[in-house]
Amino acid sequence: MTHRILILALILSCFNLSCKENRGKVNANDVEGTQTDSPKNEAELERRTVKNDSFPDLGPSFSPDGSEIAFYSYINSEWNVSRIYLMNSDGTEVRELTGKDTLGFHTEPIWSPNGKTIAYTNFQEEGARMMSIDRNGDNLKKLVSVSENGFHMFSAWDPDGDGYYFFHWPAGEGFKPDAYHAIGDQVTRLTTDGITNRPQVAANGTLYLSKIIDLEKNLYSKHILDRNSGKVTKVSNLEGWFIVGNHVIKQKDHDQGTTFILEDLEGNDIKELGTVPYKSVMFGKTDPEVNYVAYNTSFDDGSEIHLLEIATGKLIKLTQNE
Repeated sequence: MTHRILILALILSCFNLSCKENRGKVNANDVEGTQTDSPKNEAELERRTVKNDSFPDLGPSFSPDGSEIAFYSYINSEWNVSRIYLMNSDGTEVRELTGKDTLGFHTEPIWSPNGKTIAYTNFQEEGARMMSIDRNGDNLKKLVSVSENGFHMFSAWDPDGDGYYFFHWPAGEGFKPDAYHAIGDQVTRLTTDGITNRPQVAANGTLYLSKIIDLEKNLYSKHILDRNSGKVTKVSNLEGWFIVGNHVIKQKDHDQGTTFILEDLEGNDIKELGTVPYKSVMFGKTDPEVNYVAYNTSFDDGSEIHLLEIATGKLIKLTQNE
């Protein structure tokens, strides 16, 4: 399996798992059930900034204080090199963060709880390593490794920021991931089944794991791991992918586009956050105060980063690739 296929598989795993058919842009004039004041066509999207290239932008992630958004963007026409960028949450002051890390494909920036550090994964010709860098672009570090030339993918910080969770799979054995935890140089393996990825920690300290049911069909199940007892409990109702604080964002594709739904940690729907006129959007996440949902559109729709303002339904385009 090539690196590009592996990366694409990981990106695809962020799509809504229940509705993957009929992809593509939806005519916003046909959208029903959107919140009041939602724009009626794409031309009315509020635009905040335009990047200096037309390459895909993905993986928006709000800082803990909500003031900035980290994301990654391709930097060449072959789509095999990417870097981490920062911008203000209103889309202004876009700047490259990982200019000192000149190798590989940088993906999925994840803020530390104190907002001072960003971790990310760097896919290279052989394997993938985990890196961290300060918010100002200084103090670039390589994080722990489990195996030489193995694939390591950063997934979550401890709530106190002292340690972090990641998943790893050995080179040459296909995608057979397991979850790990690290503090400094001390690494603890959490699973041994070869089907566990993306460990995430809720604000209340609960550790969630995703387990592969069918990789080709992009089917996963969510589980809680009690690190004290080792007990694993399946959370059958939890459908969303990314945990933010003590809630989860679920995405539902339908004829009118994508609806974002707020779930609690047991998988109960709390409320609908709004609908956007695009299908197969990726990386839907809220800011800490749950005022906005940040997401990127699909590759077919230019892979741009947008905000949905929850109170009004307004769509705000933060990057533009045309």
